[in-house]
Amino acid sequence: MSRPAGFVEIRQGADICWLREDALSTLSSDLFEPSFWQARNAVTGTATGRGITWFVRDGERELVLRHYRRGGLFGRLVKDLYAGLNPGNSRAMRELMLLAEMRAQGLPVPEPIGARLRRVGPFYRADLLIGRITSATDLLAILQAGPLSAGQWQQIGSMIGRFHAAGIDHTDLNIHNILLDRDGQSWLIDFDKCGRRAPGGWQQANLARLLRSLEKEKRLHPGMHWEPPHWTMLTDGYRRPVIK
Repeated sequence: MSRPAGFVEIRQGADICWLREDALSTLSSDLFEPSFWQARNAVTGTATGRGITWFVRDGERELVLRHYRRGGLFGRLVKDLYAGLNPGNSRAMRELMLLAEMRAQGLPVPEPIGARLRRVGPFYRADLLIGRITSATDLLAILQAGPLSAGQWQQIGSMIGRFHAAGIDHTDLNIHNILLDRDGQSWLIDFDKCGRRAPGGWQQANLARLLRSLEKEKRLHPGMHWEPPHWTMLTDGYRRPVIK
């Protein structure tokens, strides 16, 4: 894959950035620094997971800034360094390119805005800037607040089926990466280490991962509005994806 159409490459010192020139008020590596947005009182919120995700505003556009961090035991030793200096093979640029392809196909994913590779000797650090789905809430928070209808479960399953029909392997399909907006549309986020594959066992592996996520969160949050029959509703929708 190559740099998506409409994106320009900016090089500043150790940084290589791909930025969508029609979506930003400035084109600079500084866009990937939280301090840049803090200095402009443009931080609208944060979320804590593996690291801090920053929600920022550029004019009327709501954005999400994410720094790539490693997980697991290895991540405790090497928190955010990755090998290789080819921009097109970097974590952030690969996710940006995949998002651009999926958006072009009409799949419900965040809008790609920019990616940065920062060279550190033979390694690099990476950051991603995407559009925020402002009216959306993750599936865990929704299920903690109340139940979904059979039609909503089917719509989520159909959405996942659309991605699989397009050959998109979401290697971390879980309850936190599915969003529902105020109009009831479902979205999929976080495509780090994801990609396209020919049909195979990965599709069922994705679904199995999501089921484990639902079961885990139900154990942690017994009041969560999820029961095994809801999984049947989801898989009913999955088998009938609405291709748009």
